[in-house]
Amino acid sequence: MPLNERKIVRIILEECKNIEERCTGYKEELEQVISDIIAAERQHKVGSRTNILQQISNKCNATGRFLKDQRRQDRQV
Repeated sequence: MPLNERKIVRIILEECKNIEERCTGYKEELEQVISDIIAAERQHKVGSRTNILQQISNKCNATGRFLKDQRRQDRQV
């Protein structure tokens, strides 16, 4: 990965630490999803014939479901 991309990734992951903890494990989940999206983008960039928009949409939807489920669990505790 070129130096510029590494710097961008590092900045994005650092900014995740400033995000409000909306539920237990939210920041960690967000960091994982961002890492997955960056990896998918990198794969797409080198010629992988994937539907990158669908992959990103799926990741965002999965994170939304995680947030909903965790918030429900956090309220029950």
